[in-house]
Amino acid sequence: MEDFANYLYRLRTKKGRYVSQQTLSRLSGYSQTYLSLLETGKAKPSKRCLQSVLIALTVPGVECIKK
Repeated sequence: MEDFANYLYRLRTKKGRYVSQQTLSRLSGYSQTYLSLLETGKAKPSKRCLQSVLIALTVPGVECIKK
């Protein structure tokens, strides 16, 4: 099972849909520093953060649950 840090990085940098941390920060409402901590596995997201980030990246709930 893929950990959230790698999953988030892969989603954000997916070919054809690249989103910078700065843009994701603006869209999700979380700081670029915090997003960096999430992607490196140094922080764990709350349910609210997870929801905000996945909505900002337009990830369907079913895809997230499968991971």
